[in-house]
Amino acid sequence: MENEWEKTIYVCGEELESILTAVYDAWASRKGHSRVKIEMEKEDTMELFATYVPVKQDPEKAEKVMRSIRRKIGEEAWSMVYRAALSEHESRADDIYRFLIGGFYYGPKALKMLAEPAVYRLMELNRAVGNESHFFKEFLRFDEREGHVLFGRIRPKNNVLSLVMPHFADRLPKENFLILDTGRASAGVHPAGREWYLTSLKPEAAEALMAAKSDGYRDLWKTFYQAIAIEERKNPKLQRNMMPLRYREYMTEFLED
Repeated sequence: MENEWEKTIYVCGEELESILTAVYDAWASRKGHSRVKIEMEKEDTMELFATYVPVKQDPEKAEKVMRSIRRKIGEEAWSMVYRAALSEHESRADDIYRFLIGGFYYGPKALKMLAEPAVYRLMELNRAVGNESHFFKEFLRFDEREGHVLFGRIRPKNNVLSLVMPHFADRLPKENFLILDTGRASAGVHPAGREWYLTSLKPEAAEALMAAKSDGYRDLWKTFYQAIAIEERKNPKLQRNMMPLRYREYMTEFLED
């Protein structure tokens, strides 16, 4: 006989599809929302009196959850869930699940129920991911590599590459460009005149891209940055507020020659 106080923990991967599969399995278990939890795969201390269930990623289950979110809660809710799944926080899978419990019950009006911890938490994750992707859209710089390929580098806290790529694909539709997430060894690739895609890289491939020789784009950025500067109006404090230090790692105008 199953103990009424025993918890079942569904263990999923980092991908959105895996998280949504875990949501489906946890809901379909009918064990009661208070007795189930979703966790990411990790090497950590296991909880006592808990049964761990590995989640096998299932595209059909994930698709069903996605359709339910869009139909019952709305497109805005789906966008929030998508961005929350890109968050750096290990609790994001369970945070999404807790939000959906209320979302499926209350419908679209759940988005305005900020007094509910689950709704407020998802709003926080959504805001953090959205803000970081916005910063990288502004601060990303490209070098031109051999073969006239534009190359950019980012190292975000959250997995925002899929949010950054459409911005540049829209603005550079006729350019071959690649954006490397150096922290995750993943890249967004845009062939000229075609659709962009994401790909994982082996560490040695990522290092080779980082080490490849760049050409005149870096000098152009530095010249522009120096040309528009007005010595009498320099304000380092304001500059740090508008252009935080952690985003300057790959900003061409701040790199040493």
